[in-house]
Amino acid sequence: MEIKLTNKISFMRETFLQKLFGQNYKYLAIFLYYAKSTTSGIYGFLLGQFSDIMQNLSIAYIWILNSANPQIITYLVIGRTYKALSDTFFAEILGPDISSGQITKHLMIPQNYIHFSIFRELGRRVIFNFTRGLSYILILVIYANFIDWSQFSLLKLFLLFLLLPISFLSTFFLEFLVGTQAFFVRDKRNFFGIHRAYNGISGVLSGILIPLDKLPFYNFIQFLPSSWLLHHPMQIYLGKYSPIQILYVFLAKLVFKLGLKRNESVGL
Repeated sequence: MEIKLTNKISFMRETFLQKLFGQNYKYLAIFLYYAKSTTSGIYGFLLGQFSDIMQNLSIAYIWILNSANPQIITYLVIGRTYKALSDTFFAEILGPDISSGQITKHLMIPQNYIHFSIFRELGRRVIFNFTRGLSYILILVIYANFIDWSQFSLLKLFLLFLLLPISFLSTFFLEFLVGTQAFFVRDKRNFFGIHRAYNGISGVLSGILIPLDKLPFYNFIQFLPSSWLLHHPMQIYLGKYSPIQILYVFLAKLVFKLGLKRNESVGL
């Protein structure tokens, strides 16, 4: 009896969601499917978090040993937590799929491959990223005395939350470009080398190792897509941007979406 009632409630919920999302319900289904399928590997992921936490602790400690001011420590500790929440590693899937020919089965499905991949990645990363973000609370506790808490406010946290989609999509499309390089190399080991090189370069150009404003050619680097992975969100958190500059960010995001929708409607 309980099983029948549970199935009936589940059916009613799916019917409501189908009506609510209409044709876009398939993307919700993709998201939910991959969110559920990734929970089986959460144990191994949690074990792997140990090295990630040790790396974050070490980087912040090196800066503290060099008498970095509290804003730099805040930039690195809170910034790396923010990046953990918006990360995706799509190239690790796309590259091997291209090398093995598995991508063909995805391209044969009558739906937009980019849209499918975005919601698949959202489903794959939602639990992992949230878990990574929670694990970095340990780092916040350890280095609490070195962080500039005067910059903390609920409004700034809300702004960071609004910026997560921008950082996620920036990461996704950068990973997409790296993954497509598998079309041009025959040996998959060469692709792994390309991916490692990207990870090293993006680690610098995102600000995850060194704040971007401490690097040479900052006036150029700050306009790269990689700067949205950590640097610009942290500039907003640290109060380096005026309210009107922050408004421009969200207006630019809106204009981009409207322009993309219009170009798609005319087949561009």
